Amino acid sequence: MADALTGKVAVITGGATGIGKAVSTRLAAAGAKVLIAGRDHVRGKTSAYDLEKQGYQVKFLRTDVRIENAISGLFDQAIELYGGLDYLFNNAGIEGVLGPISQTSEEIVDDVLSINIKGVFLCMKQVLPLFTRQGGGIIVNTSSFVGTVLPFPDAVLLGATQAGVISMTQSVAAGFASENIRVFAVCPWLTDTPMVDRLTHHQAEAKSRLAGMNPSGRAATPEDVANVVLAMFAGDPSFQSGDAILVDHGGATQKIRPMSA
Repeated sequence: MADALTGKVAVITGGATGIGKAVSTRLAAAGAKVLIAGRDHVRGKTSAYDLEKQGYQVKFLRTDVRIENAISGLFDQAIELYGGLDYLFNNAGIEGVLGPISQTSEEIVDDVLSINIKGVFLCMKQVLPLFTRQGGGIIVNTSSFVGTVLPFPDAVLLGATQAGVISMTQSVAAGFASENIRVFAVCPWLTDTPMVDRLTHHQAEAKSRLAGMNPSGRAATPEDVANVVLAMFAGDPSFQSGDAILVDHGGATQKIRPMSA
């Protein structure tokens, strides 16, 4: 798999922590050139610098995926730095809050929709013309088990956005198949990330209880998810464009296929 990734160029939104950081690290170690994007300048620069110290080709660009000009600038920067772009990992997302729908404020609704839906949409909108001109490319969007295979009454908003990401993934995959553009969604079961730490208020018992929803009964790791994402980028034939892949502890568990499949 590493040979297929050597010399490739990847943009990773939300690439400084959790799943994004695991994918950034694995891609860089496999010889890819990585541009990390995120809103937290200090955290992003630190993550990129730590990887650069290991001899990897990694840079950071502060980017707000809610702003279309910022996204177009991100892809321009990848081309300027590395001479092209092969992969987009659309990973930026926020969780909002866990709790009854009646306690979800309008401000939280706007924030979650603007990053989880608008941000993914705009990143694909901006990268698709580039991939079309060059004859192909691969997009992986981060979704979740929430809102897809398991109802989660305390995460109605998060679930809605994650289902929306799968819908966008499948629609774009179908619409751009003739352009040699492949689009996937990776859907982690509960994964041990800073997002889950925030949702559980850093309480180990609460995290363990949520992990009990996973088929494995254990929290997945960012590396479990990274293994699947890298296989998608490397062209693993077991994944077909439009697939949404559930990932648990140990790797892929099942697919959510388009209605036409």
